[in-house]
Amino acid sequence: MYYRRREKRRHPFRRFILLVAATVVLLALLGIYVGYFQVEVPTLAERLGPTPTPTRPAPLYIADGDAYFTEGKLNDAIAAYEQAIQLDPNNDIPYIRQSRLLIYTGNTGKAVDRAEKAVLLNPTSPENLAYYCRALDWETQYSAAFDACSCAIELDPNYAEAYAFLAEVYADQADWVSARTTAQEAIDANFQSMDAQHNMGYVLETQGRYKEAVEFYENAIKLAPNLAPLYIAAGRSYYWLSDFETATERFREAIRLNPSDARAYDRLGWTYQTNGETTRAIDALEQGIGVDPSYASAWGHLGLVYYTRQNFETAVEYLPKAIELAEGKFLQRVRQVEIFTEVQTLTGPEAIPILRGRFSVSNKPDDFVYQAKLEPVSYGSNFDVNPEEPSCVASIVQSIQNPPVRLGPVESLDFTEVFSQASGTAALNLVDGNLSLDIDNMPQPKTTPYEIKVSFWPDRVDSVGYVQPDGNQKIKANIQFEEKLPAPLEYYYTLGLAYVYMDPPQCKEATPWLLKALKMDSSASNPAWAGVRNCSITNTPPTPIPTATPPPDEEK
Repeated sequence: MYYRRREKRRHPFRRFILLVAATVVLLALLGIYVGYFQVEVPTLAERLGPTPTPTRPAPLYIADGDAYFTEGKLNDAIAAYEQAIQLDPNNDIPYIRQSRLLIYTGNTGKAVDRAEKAVLLNPTSPENLAYYCRALDWETQYSAAFDACSCAIELDPNYAEAYAFLAEVYADQADWVSARTTAQEAIDANFQSMDAQHNMGYVLETQGRYKEAVEFYENAIKLAPNLAPLYIAAGRSYYWLSDFETATERFREAIRLNPSDARAYDRLGWTYQTNGETTRAIDALEQGIGVDPSYASAWGHLGLVYYTRQNFETAVEYLPKAIELAEGKFLQRVRQVEIFTEVQTLTGPEAIPILRGRFSVSNKPDDFVYQAKLEPVSYGSNFDVNPEEPSCVASIVQSIQNPPVRLGPVESLDFTEVFSQASGTAALNLVDGNLSLDIDNMPQPKTTPYEIKVSFWPDRVDSVGYVQPDGNQKIKANIQFEEKLPAPLEYYYTLGLAYVYMDPPQCKEATPWLLKALKMDSSASNPAWAGVRNCSITNTPPTPIPTATPPPDEEK
């Protein structure tokens, strides 16, 4: 018997579902076609591009920084070390190597900050202590620098850089014998050390022994041929030897290696001027201004060049700008801002910092605002001293960290808890001299209002005012700075004389500059007196009268 397989019957509801789904798909495609729906389609380049890769580890960025330094690309090296710091903030190596390069770029305040962090992370590293010593020296903290270098030598008596930087400390304090002896110890420890060769040159240059200095500067150049600051150092000594041809070669090489450094243009231009090549001098100095419009020395030298060419009309265009920039450099010396509170300690009332921020300096010449991040100050030491390690290590760490506060019997504040949430920012505008503070989560003070202190290079701390939080624990304050630094004396009297020697003389414009020059130096050697006589200016300091020399005593 034959059985035929029975066919399945299709359910009418399933057929309806399929029809609806097909309709939805068709409507969606129609919507995309007419632009109702926006669908991002990867491009061919995106489809064929590299697949995402894992984040590079910090050691690779450290290696990049080292390579950039060898190539003389200091800003790239600093950026690479910064990447390493962000990825591994507990690694001391990128901190100390970035500190080394910040010295060359002139950001010595941040160099100290980076070196301190390296020392706290690894206080027994001779490299950390030696470069910390150098950063302190450039910040004129000579006693602390001496301790750091001495400790580095104690940890490793063969570490050449520690001797080299200690020699620099001695030289900056005019201790010539110790400087020369220590610099020689650096070379004896490692003749191939660039820093040892360079700092022997520096020691000799500070003593005026330029012929010997250039030999060591040239040795340093051979060891690090791509480092522009070495060429500037050598060029300085060649200039003082009146070897203007070699000096200009060295300055031009520095410009080739680092075209964004106005110092090399300025020195090149002034070397041309000294050698009588005024046209080339003007060209080099104008390039320096183009690279860094805030570099006062280039403006001043350019004004002096035009004055010597008797182009007084152009000289009076450049010299006022040079004076303005030079006088405004006071604010560029700012280092940090601190907020103090008064507490009762076992020894009586004491003001201690509770918030602190160090100003960061931008490498961009057109950035005229310094920023500082205010963070709580922690007290007490968390560094465990190893009894087998030299005592100098613990001493240096404790000098960096804040000492514990011994509160009095009526004081119960726990600073870590009370101020742990407080934070803020400080911004200093170099153009208008305004310091603005913006702080959050600041509790009300128990006694006197909070005191603001600002530190300046070298070794100066000013109390600039008092602040108190509002009802929302916020502090907003603005502090105005008016102080200025004096520009070089020759800028003032040269500007005054340029007005005097115009045809016709502009005595009204000349008078304030001549009087300012005489206020700074009223001696008979001041050229401003010539302008005073030509313009018959009366309200001047007393005319210097030579002191009569008594006749020799015949009995002697």
